[in-house]
Amino acid sequence: MITVCADISSSIEQRHYALVPSHDFSFSPDLNGSGEAFRRDWAYLEPDPYMAGGGCYRLRRYGLYRLSSTTGQLAHIQGAPFYQSIEVNPLNGGEQRFFAALGANTVENPFLRELILFDLAQLTSNKHIKGDWLIGVHQIRIIATPGVPGSPTPEGIHRDDEHFTSQHLISRQNISGGINYFYGNGPNPTGVPQADWTQKSYFDSYYFDHSLWHSVSPIVCSELDGGGYRDVLLIDFVKPS
Repeated sequence: MITVCADISSSIEQRHYALVPSHDFSFSPDLNGSGEAFRRDWAYLEPDPYMAGGGCYRLRRYGLYRLSSTTGQLAHIQGAPFYQSIEVNPLNGGEQRFFAALGANTVENPFLRELILFDLAQLTSNKHIKGDWLIGVHQIRIIATPGVPGSPTPEGIHRDDEHFTSQHLISRQNISGGINYFYGNGPNPTGVPQADWTQKSYFDSYYFDHSLWHSVSPIVCSELDGGGYRDVLLIDFVKPS
């Protein structure tokens, strides 16, 4: 079981995002083993083959699930591509992208499955979460080397296509940057963020809806560090029409 001492749903309804530090979450002991196994998955991600700018600083895996309203079952959909519009991702969007699939153990990992259901329950009031949902799981590592920053995905100020998204920090090593900026939900972003936040501890998390303009700054490392990375988990939620 996962619990949180924050009203994420109310925050999203009022501000369109919620910032939740790691100390607000609690995990039952039965998830300890699967949680540790899930964190180790980031050592086995594969290069993103769709880097239109020619970069090689992004590793990832992707999987898609369907949550059935009739059975309550969470089913993995094998071989599903990921799509972002050009408007959302001008650099790498506009095509079906087939990333490396989630590992077999990841797909059935109890911690991940519990987290998917937990996050959906937090994102909006119960009256709005009925019906089938398509749920995308993105394991992402952004790498910085001396003189070569690592850019987030997607780059720049943007909105997401999905109804809701959660983002959880998995690890952060030998870097600066990676600052999250939140610009509100107006017709156009002002360029001046309403809030900013740097995730520093495992499971520092934020949640948001599709109306929110947001961005993440690149990560950088010093010559002395010799290289660093930022590991995140993105879970997006789409209610098919």
